[in-house]
Amino acid sequence: MSIISNSLKNDFEVFKKHYYDFLNGFSDELKFKTIRVPFGIYEQRESNTYMARVKLHGGVITPKQLLELSYLSQKYANSTLHITTRGGVQLHYVKIENFLHIIETLHKIGLTSRGGGGNTVRNITSDAYAGIAKDEIFDVTPYVIALSLKMLDKKDSYSLPRKYKIAFSSSSADRGGATFVDVGFIAKIKGGKRGFSVFIAGGMGAKSKIGHLFIDFLPENEIFLLSQAIKEVFDENGNRKNKNAARLRFLFEELGEEKFRKLVNIKMEKLKNEGDWQIELKESSQVAPLKNSTILHLNDEERLWWNRYVYEQKQNGYFCAKIPLFFGDLSAQNAEKLALELEKIADNRDVMRFGSDQNIYIRNLKAKELLSLYPLLKDISPLSAKPSIFGDSVVCTGAATCQLGITVPRGAMQVIEKKLMESDLNLDELKGFKIHMSGCPNSCGKHAVADLGFFGKVLREGSNPYPAYNILAGAKIGKNFTRFGKKIADISAYHLPSFTVELLRFWIEIKKEYNDFSDWIDDKGEQKILELAQKYSHVPSFDEDKNPYYDYSGKDIFSLKGRGTGECSAGMYDLIEADKKALNAALKGELNDENLTNIRLLAARMLLITRGDEARSEKEVLEAFKKHFIKTDLISKSFSPSLEGKATKDAVNLANAVIRLYGTMDNSLRFAAESQKKQNALENETKNAKNAQNSDKFKDYRGVMCPMNFVKTKMDLAQMQSGEILDILLDGGAPIDNVPRSVASEGHTILEQIEQKDGHWLVRIRKK
Repeated sequence: MSIISNSLKNDFEVFKKHYYDFLNGFSDELKFKTIRVPFGIYEQRESNTYMARVKLHGGVITPKQLLELSYLSQKYANSTLHITTRGGVQLHYVKIENFLHIIETLHKIGLTSRGGGGNTVRNITSDAYAGIAKDEIFDVTPYVIALSLKMLDKKDSYSLPRKYKIAFSSSSADRGGATFVDVGFIAKIKGGKRGFSVFIAGGMGAKSKIGHLFIDFLPENEIFLLSQAIKEVFDENGNRKNKNAARLRFLFEELGEEKFRKLVNIKMEKLKNEGDWQIELKESSQVAPLKNSTILHLNDEERLWWNRYVYEQKQNGYFCAKIPLFFGDLSAQNAEKLALELEKIADNRDVMRFGSDQNIYIRNLKAKELLSLYPLLKDISPLSAKPSIFGDSVVCTGAATCQLGITVPRGAMQVIEKKLMESDLNLDELKGFKIHMSGCPNSCGKHAVADLGFFGKVLREGSNPYPAYNILAGAKIGKNFTRFGKKIADISAYHLPSFTVELLRFWIEIKKEYNDFSDWIDDKGEQKILELAQKYSHVPSFDEDKNPYYDYSGKDIFSLKGRGTGECSAGMYDLIEADKKALNAALKGELNDENLTNIRLLAARMLLITRGDEARSEKEVLEAFKKHFIKTDLISKSFSPSLEGKATKDAVNLANAVIRLYGTMDNSLRFAAESQKKQNALENETKNAKNAQNSDKFKDYRGVMCPMNFVKTKMDLAQMQSGEILDILLDGGAPIDNVPRSVASEGHTILEQIEQKDGHWLVRIRKK
């Protein structure tokens, strides 16, 4: 069955129409965004650059496909392939003019980006060892492919309340992560027939949940029937208003299992009656076991690599090797080298998978074939010469590139690796040990399913915030016992590497006494982590030592300025909640002069972070509070006198007013009264500006970054007649500096540039 079905071809034709409409100015940016994101194309932080996410069903990829991806990356992206935690691949820094070239090339090699992003059925993942693992019940690869193709063909797969994730595992070890996704299938045989145990309504994020065992045994031919039924229930009943409560797990909790199951059963019956619910299985090619095993003569270096990264398959005489990648990145040139070598060897064998641990697995290779590749593997993967703990680590980009990140976990992990390599520890004792890191509560680094997990937060020493991490430990993954890591303590980013090295040193010393790390955590490990966290809890004041107040890889003092809003603005909530907790404690204390001064300071400081203001001294805090809350009428002006001179008992009333205001704050860090006021003002201002100028066309490009604001202006002018007037609204700074100059360079006349009250500019242009 071809992956590029007629339905997918038709979807691409629709995409092309909207693409050209956008380029020619007939469609706005928001409308085009709703088209490109479900095609896996996301805008990046750098203006006019995009990321394209390619789906690899179950991580399956051929050498030919890898070769073409390497060429695409070298020609249209940043010459790096990034493997995702769902076994897909991303191309970064793509320009808008190259979208069609990339998608068309993907279709030619049997790949697609459709469903690579947005509220869609995402890439269906699988156990990277499917088809070769000694403990597998049966190979789930054919089921992954069949379900992926079936879902790709359904129109309702691309406009769901939120993303919909499906995973398969070949054994009860659940290496595919089926027990913590929206719908998870674990291979099972009952009465001699193939089927699956099904888990639903799991997921990781700010509110992670383990999946519920929904069906103990589902016949193999009903995987689409059930997946589609659950998808339709989700589509019809999911929360489309609040994206932070829109995943399937929230709907399951809202409806309750009984009602949810009833709705799914009704849908399954309906789908059965309609027909076309069967799946078309195409068995994956399996290598035949060899009668005789080859005896290898390995030198010390090769033997060390073999013991760390090579696995014997269930097919006698064949082996699989993990290629560990630092943060999932592979240069396009190295991808090209690997693809060409594997093409020589492959002989139509299934020789490669991308894993959800962001590594590459080359498989179905004879011992001599695999050993012959070692020089190349060592060249393209420096981690191949290091202990496996580094290749098993999963780390997201965090605040380095993500607008929503709090900390920079990649920088922290690099320091951890350096300290571990400099230590005298036998790191090979940690084979299989997983360290996962995320820059915020969202689980891009899958911190909840690691032996040792960290996710970014912000703490404060006095009035100075500093980067920190929550510590989780002891996750267990398996069909009958999956649990997330326990959230135990927190620690500054500054002390994180030393903490990690000391903890692992202790674990190596006592690990023989336990079955695994999670057993130790349940016994004495949690207490040990608490003790170590306490040992490293001291952070010197800013005046004593400024180092803890910088994040790894950061040139500037740590700040939350510039971070995005929404669920991932958890760092801001950390600071707010810390001040709120301290404020509530102070309100319960004696109202003496010292405590009243403290109450006033905490109340005034508590919400300043929502305004992007990080005032530190008492004087700065009180002045900033007046500016952002008193003068804007968010807090009554009657409190102005209490902010002057000695603190009075009115500080208590001020504190209660601030706490009440916080209760009206939404996920965009806006307060109820403020949101309505801002909306009304924006509508009136835009209307007045348009009417006052009496122009032939008016466009509001506030919030549109360079150079897209110029691109859009150019498109507007292209549709106008010579001599007509275009009025545009631009932000101050780079937009007003660059756009008028660029417009004038093309021969048009800038008639006026008028600065508006809130700092943006009205620019009047006459077309040449």
